[in-house]
Amino acid sequence: MNSSGKILVLITSIIIGILIMFSPVFITGSYYNVNQVMGSLLSAEMVTRTLAVVIGLIIMYDGVKTFFKN
Repeated sequence: MNSSGKILVLITSIIIGILIMFSPVFITGSYYNVNQVMGSLLSAEMVTRTLAVVIGLIIMYDGVKTFFKN
């Protein structure tokens, strides 16, 4: 892959990773707020938001790894 293709993959993966990390905010319309969540949904929302951050970081890591691959 040429250098312009690697840069495109890097930028695309960073943008997609950031969108995935903030997708719970886009869906619910607010950041994590304990006052708006009911009972057992509190833990489910926390798990979902944590998984979104982890998946976003994995996607960004893969883009950086592809960028620096020989």
